[in-house]
Amino acid sequence: MPEGDELVAELQQQAGDALRVVAEYDREGYDVHYVREDVGARLDERADAIHRNLVLEGISREHLEDLFGAGDLHCSMHRFDEMTAFHFAEEEYTGLFVSVESDVDLPLASFADTCWRSL
Repeated sequence: MPEGDELVAELQQQAGDALRVVAEYDREGYDVHYVREDVGARLDERADAIHRNLVLEGISREHLEDLFGAGDLHCSMHRFDEMTAFHFAEEEYTGLFVSVESDVDLPLASFADTCWRSL
């Protein structure tokens, strides 16, 4: 089973049907490993803009690590009415984006560790 499929399977065990999107990105673009059927059209509309934003956030990673002085930055999270988005910036231009329904109750450390280990 390819790595992306393994990650999706692990995240589905933790988040169930609340998992919305799993995508890796680099400077050139992104690979969607999973998109829940009901959010596919929305992702198509917004994916390029989200990709640009993730790259910009990754560039600022070193600044945040210096600012907080708490070690390596593993993840940022944005919680909206409809979803919670996780961004795992591995380097300046590479990382992982995962989104789930905002009302799902996740074991945050385990969920984040599963994502981080996939990078």
